[in-house]
Amino acid sequence: MKNGYLIKEFADLTKVTVRTLHYYDQLGLLKPSFERSNGYRVYMDADLLKLQQIVTLKFMGFSLGQIRKLLDSKGYEAVKSLKVQAEAIKEEISRLREASKAIDQVLSLLETKGQINQKKLIKIMEVIQMGEDVKKTWHEKFYTEAELKEFQEVGKNYTPETMAAYQNRWTALIDEVKRNLKADPASEKAQDLAKRWTDLLNEAYGEHPELKTKITKAYNTGAIPAEQRPFGPEIWEFIKRAHEAAKKKS
Repeated sequence: MKNGYLIKEFADLTKVTVRTLHYYDQLGLLKPSFERSNGYRVYMDADLLKLQQIVTLKFMGFSLGQIRKLLDSKGYEAVKSLKVQAEAIKEEISRLREASKAIDQVLSLLETKGQINQKKLIKIMEVIQMGEDVKKTWHEKFYTEAELKEFQEVGKNYTPETMAAYQNRWTALIDEVKRNLKADPASEKAQDLAKRWTDLLNEAYGEHPELKTKITKAYNTGAIPAEQRPFGPEIWEFIKRAHEAAKKKS
């Protein structure tokens, strides 16, 4: 390999988004190997192996918290872990082959005799449904169909340009909150940040109070996968404490 990869190059190489890499870095799950004198952070082959471990363990159903503890444990061995992962993937391949075989048998019977094999059809459904929940996004699991349509309606109020501007304002606000995490939640600065947070949320969802409540619930309950959140849990906790402090004042 060349002398390391900058984050965009590493993201392109691994097909993992830059946002996800930033989040893994923030969690201490996967930090770049070193930082150059110009401030650019660099990933190496060892980071590639660790990222593979994270991606595969996540596929196997481990939470990011569990993965971090596992990778940080003294007894953890990459070779041993890879063997376990290989077995799990072989089992998934076996499951899909079983479904494929059953489908071929049903198809053959239909084509030759025009008959339906009930047991084979049930087997197909059993095998396919085993992996159905894994394929669903958190949105499909958490929001109702009506709520998802309402989100689409909200999106129609934005052009690509205005949506980009809106997202940039969120990014700027989140960065500012990060810089002030040690502020007293009741302080003027924290209260200003919390108010701007609410104002920005209301800008898109002010006319959709049910959606706004559901979004808050998604964060509070952990429904949103950690790597898909635009900010870490410490930011959400800070905003919550600031809002609670505002309620006490009033």
